[in-house]
Amino acid sequence: MRLLQVALPLPLPPMTYLAPLGQEGVDGEEALGKRVAVPWRGEVRVGVVVGEGGRPSHALRHAIAYLDSRPYLRPEEILFLEEAARYLFAPLGQVLADFLPPFPELRHRVRLYPGADPALLPKGLEGLVTWQEAKGFDPKLLDYLREAGVLQEEVAFKEGRKVLVPLEKRHPDPLLDAVLQVLWTLGQAESLAALARAAGVGVGRVKRLLAEGYIGNGTPREPSPAGEPLKPLFLPERPERLNGGRLGERMRFLAGLVAKGSHLVLFPEVSLLERFLRHFPQAKPYHGGLSREAREALFRQPGGLIFATYGGLLLPFTPDSLVVVEEGSESYKLPSGTRAFVPPLAELRARLLGVPLTYLSLVPAVEVLEKPGLAFPVPKPRVLLLDLRKEKGYPLVGRAWALLRQVEEKGRQALVLSPRLGYSALLLCADCGYKPTCPNCALPLRYHKGGRGELVCHQCGHREPPPVLCPECGSPLLEPKGPGLEWLQEELKERLSLPVYRYSKEGKDDLGPLLKGEPGVVVGTTAFLRGPVLPELALVLLPYADGFLYDSDFRAAERYHRLLWALTELRPGRRPLLVLQTYTPDHPVHQALLEGSVEVFPWREKALREALDYPPKVRMVKLEVAHRKEERALEEAYGLLSALKGVAREGEVLGPAPAPVPRVKGMYIFHLLLKGSTERLRELLSRLDRRRFKLDPDPHRFVGLLED
Repeated sequence: MRLLQVALPLPLPPMTYLAPLGQEGVDGEEALGKRVAVPWRGEVRVGVVVGEGGRPSHALRHAIAYLDSRPYLRPEEILFLEEAARYLFAPLGQVLADFLPPFPELRHRVRLYPGADPALLPKGLEGLVTWQEAKGFDPKLLDYLREAGVLQEEVAFKEGRKVLVPLEKRHPDPLLDAVLQVLWTLGQAESLAALARAAGVGVGRVKRLLAEGYIGNGTPREPSPAGEPLKPLFLPERPERLNGGRLGERMRFLAGLVAKGSHLVLFPEVSLLERFLRHFPQAKPYHGGLSREAREALFRQPGGLIFATYGGLLLPFTPDSLVVVEEGSESYKLPSGTRAFVPPLAELRARLLGVPLTYLSLVPAVEVLEKPGLAFPVPKPRVLLLDLRKEKGYPLVGRAWALLRQVEEKGRQALVLSPRLGYSALLLCADCGYKPTCPNCALPLRYHKGGRGELVCHQCGHREPPPVLCPECGSPLLEPKGPGLEWLQEELKERLSLPVYRYSKEGKDDLGPLLKGEPGVVVGTTAFLRGPVLPELALVLLPYADGFLYDSDFRAAERYHRLLWALTELRPGRRPLLVLQTYTPDHPVHQALLEGSVEVFPWREKALREALDYPPKVRMVKLEVAHRKEERALEEAYGLLSALKGVAREGEVLGPAPAPVPRVKGMYIFHLLLKGSTERLRELLSRLDRRRFKLDPDPHRFVGLLED
């Protein structure tokens, strides 16, 4: 009896199945790493064989069929999945779900086994005496036949979309060669007829090229961004981290690191990946924005230089090195599933493969400071701090307006960055202090002024019209407080003759005129950092910089520090003037920026966290308990604390305490924080019932509900 350990992309450990009927003799080495179709809860699911063995049982079910002729994952990837699951305190199936690309659609045909009595077929399945598509039948009835051992099945992946691609450079026949060169120019063609139309010839000539093997069917290729390759900068030794310098210099250092051999370069976001890709024409992109066919094709044949987002960590090849770009970016934090923070997993992957890893960023993350590396000098930022305790004007002070008018007079461009959407953070009664709050969340409702006006909760989506009079005292003096993006946009339109554009995740104006160099002002959120580069950007203004600084977690200051340095690089070449309206001009982040050092503040932050026994000195995990009844949530949270009594040492458990926003989407939220080494945290978590809480390893945010 041959037993397979199959991991499904679900939050479950590997499950035991019998080998597919008729394929029990395939040796274990060939089965390991293959994708396999298995019955699961009345459905057919695709998993990956991650091992063999297990406890024999008469209740075990047969896998239906192997879906690969050769392993999809190597033993190296399976080991990485196992170690990552241990590091993340998560089931292996959840790690698989997070890092595998989507599987192709299945082609599933079924029929009654030849020789079986058709009378066995339940009502509605009479057609199964011949091959039928399984899609048209009740999965539970099919599973009934499968368990009875009378269902014959054929399962395979459907072919993805194919296009015509050139295979040879030249054809000896000039007429056919002209058609071939058209295809080389196009890169690909959707069909024989499409290529014939483009070349201005009959389909017969295209068919001949196909028959002779000069063109063929291939996976659709994604268009590559146009750009110029960079001249590499080589270093005498490969450092473990590279920081500072200009963006162009860091790109050239990367070009030197990946000049020869195969390499995997990880990026936190697709926008940054594509920005680098313009200067690395030899690189192959791999990210969620590509078609499923393109990702599947690269996953089956990885190699060379690959620019990838987090899913690239599971690509089945051994690169000569790994590079992690901007390792401190919050975009590396997965919002659901394992909720992994990717850079430590990249370090794990590199260690298991035995290849070097380099962190490449403008500002080093606190976690990598002690790694040996190089920090290159950066051009000193042009920074102006406007002290809101002394300056006059609201929401923009006088000197800020003077700078905006200079931009207007000189025909340049400016960015005004808002920490919040909507018109204002809240409405406030000037007489009694009443403010409308969300019925589902412990938050004031944001005021949106468009149309007739609307109050909106940005956590749960609740909407309601703003009151005409204060519901508490009847006063008409309900005033907006805390300027948002709409308020700033309104003020700028009233006082400047320049065109004003909006740019946020929720809505983006056409910035075409600005990209041509025309003057204007953009009012936006941090989404602009992932947007286009403005060629005439002269001023970046933060009307309320402290709104980015004072957040409800211990990483807020580091995140703010990284944001400010990123803003200095919005326009390569000549850095814009960065103007910060703030109540805390003496904050260490501001002083480090004035000094022009990317490392001064991270080292200071590291010392502070070590004194508090916070990461990176130890690891931290967040346990979230939520319930619609506050007393029930608190009871559950204290139940977790009680389970750790006698096991947890002093300082290893913080809480339970209400979340910074204690009620979200009608749920009362309490947090417990556990601190310690990975092994120690695993020991503490083993004492707890994982069904009673949600786990966030290496948390980066403390506001809101964790996603499922």
